Amino acid sequence: MFVEDFESGRIDPNIWSIDATGGNVVAIQTDRAAHGRFALKVSCPAPANKTWAFLSTSHLPAALKQHQFGRVYMYVTPKPPARHTIFITSGTPGFPFNTFEEVATANARWQLTWVRLRPAGNEEDYHSAGSIPLERWFCLEWEFNDNPNHASIWVDGKPVFDSGFVSKSSGATANLVGGFTDLALGFRLWGAAPEAFDVYYDDIAVDTKPIGPIETKPLEK
Repeated sequence: MFVEDFESGRIDPNIWSIDATGGNVVAIQTDRAAHGRFALKVSCPAPANKTWAFLSTSHLPAALKQHQFGRVYMYVTPKPPARHTIFITSGTPGFPFNTFEEVATANARWQLTWVRLRPAGNEEDYHSAGSIPLERWFCLEWEFNDNPNHASIWVDGKPVFDSGFVSKSSGATANLVGGFTDLALGFRLWGAAPEAFDVYYDDIAVDTKPIGPIETKPLEK
């Protein structure tokens, strides 16, 4: 229901917006792609505390508002920081104070999180498992559900882990996000990164059902 392969060679401002801080860079490039010629590169050349670089859209179809499945090809190099670092979010408008479910990393493991960011204090529920492939293209698939709140991920077609979420303040387990209207890919870093890193994204797709990999071994260019 929503796709982006970046083969236009440009970021369409009618669909996407860029939000980057601290010297971080979001750009389309041709040095590395999973398929075709172009892919998105998100770079942290000068690591600093609590910085981000996202390509985001508020154009998700209404049918994806409560439950969505996504797929993207990713390449992480040389490695993500050993801190909580977000890769993908889907949730409400209003960044940086919004509510979403996320695919992230912490200490080289995958992390799934529900989080409500507020000026007066954040609320979150997070769970970690598995390990992130490095220095190669891999197919990441995710599932985000808002009723009940739940997230799952697969790597190269194989399940990694899944987790439900609960609000520690209310005990609620449903409608914690309030609707997946916005999608963002890139990184958000909680804490300092000891070295620069890059994350590449290609062949994004979001639907109401599982999508699956394009092929077993994506081609690097």
